[in-house]
Amino acid sequence: MLTVDKVEKSFGDNNVLKGISFSVNKGQIFGLIGKNGVGKITLINIIAGLSSADSGTCRIDDQVITVSNKSLSIGYLPDSPNFFEYLTCGEYLDFLLMENHSERRKKLLDLVELMPDTKISTMSRGMRQRLGIAAAIIGDPDIVLLDEPTSALDPSGRADVARILVDLKGMGKTIILSTHILTDMEKVCDSVGFLSDGIIAKALDIKELDKGGKHIFVSIDGNMVNELFFNKEDIPYEIMKDGTFRFDLGEDHNLEKQQALFKSLSGLNVRIDSIHSEVGTLDKIFQEVCR
Repeated sequence: MLTVDKVEKSFGDNNVLKGISFSVNKGQIFGLIGKNGVGKITLINIIAGLSSADSGTCRIDDQVITVSNKSLSIGYLPDSPNFFEYLTCGEYLDFLLMENHSERRKKLLDLVELMPDTKISTMSRGMRQRLGIAAAIIGDPDIVLLDEPTSALDPSGRADVARILVDLKGMGKTIILSTHILTDMEKVCDSVGFLSDGIIAKALDIKELDKGGKHIFVSIDGNMVNELFFNKEDIPYEIMKDGTFRFDLGEDHNLEKQQALFKSLSGLNVRIDSIHSEVGTLDKIFQEVCR
């Protein structure tokens, strides 16, 4: 398990991190979300052991991550990885492995679906990102940190990276994923944290998105709208510009109110065109928390 506990970091008078705390279990992916400049890379560098926190700790199980602790197994893919362009994929991984580990090299290349004789100078951005992931896990690390691994990739390239992340998760890797492409996070993450003003302003299990929001939208035949009468159920509502009714179930998504609403609707002599709940998305939450 990766545990980040009350991590603080300042640069001069700029308090970038003001007490960051969260944990990620083995075999889970945690999405780190926030606007540019809020300290995501600073936090990732501290978790990677490349920088020190002013206070607080990061731990892998019972071991504290520090700049001087060389015994920990952590893989890190930066936003723009650099390669030796004149090498092939196989030669580059051989260089990183330092010795002849043909079996390990083949396993990595199979995972990221690259051929050993492909020249790096000829590779697309998506292929380079996949090679970067292979390089990040060259030593079979317990923790994998990925900064914008799908940046500037087309849908096919993003799907390739998502597949690799799911495979790594299946291997029991603990993964921290930072990306601005929130739809990718919804597909692969188990939980996310929204970093804003130096703290994790909101954290949630990705499954919570499936619960929908506090509003239910009801679309009714336009000629029958005037016949509606919901006040007896005491459910606040408003009529949107398109004539759709928006009912407010409250912050706790009150089940009794929902049941009362459906019972009231079933007793009306109107034609209901559609009923749907508010769809929860990371983008909506980002706009609320980080704007």
